[in-house]
Amino acid sequence: MNAYATVETLKSAAVLDIRGAASDGRLRTLAEAASRLVDGWCNRHFYELSAARIFDSDGSPTLRTPDLISVDAGGLRTDEDGDRRFETVWADADFLLHPASADPTGGHDSSRPHTALLADGARRFPAGRRSVEIAGKWGYFRRLRKASETLAARVSPGDSEIRLSERADVEIGNTLLIGSERLYAVGADGDSLRVVRAVNGSAAASHATGAEIRIYQYPAPVMEATILETARLWRRGARSASETPNGMDADARRLLAAYRKLLAGAA
Repeated sequence: MNAYATVETLKSAAVLDIRGAASDGRLRTLAEAASRLVDGWCNRHFYELSAARIFDSDGSPTLRTPDLISVDAGGLRTDEDGDRRFETVWADADFLLHPASADPTGGHDSSRPHTALLADGARRFPAGRRSVEIAGKWGYFRRLRKASETLAARVSPGDSEIRLSERADVEIGNTLLIGSERLYAVGADGDSLRVVRAVNGSAAASHATGAEIRIYQYPAPVMEATILETARLWRRGARSASETPNGMDADARRLLAAYRKLLAGAA
């Protein structure tokens, strides 16, 4: 669950020029829908997801993957005997992330995802269906901005509301990282924030008063395309989704052209 555009941005004078909070819920829902349109058109997602994924291998030293940010410690395991138990745990020194220059955690405009694992030395990935498991963080890149706010009170795993020292940077629609947990901001009342806990594969945890809050960031063209799509859905203007190729606004498609990953047979 996430959005690539915030409610406050959508309500601004430069976009929809909406006053008050009555439309906040619908705007957030439309931003989420527009974000999934962006993901679908680009054939990739730009949020960070923690998950274990299983792959087939042809027995070569190269394993192609979806967009990969990092592999967890001990997160690469293989099944050598076909019992689907992934008994063999690879050490970090046993494989390389490719391309080496991708730097998806670098936090800069040239950051991009890894798209393959290379077995190091004479090793190969075992041939077979469902023979490789990778536990890691998936997505285009990982970029975080430190918020000026901190937690004003302790948060327990079951809490659906958190209190901030102020509300200056955090906006409705932001995905937050506190410790190792991702929280999605769905509403606000003053300095209190309503959140969905443990999103995108993270686990709910306790957080101490004063804990640092970081905000997930996405490529600027992705955020701008999401704003355009959300505004179009809100206005339901002359051009509807059915009247635009692939269901996407032409300007949004131009913004996203460099991020679109073509699949086999795609045009």
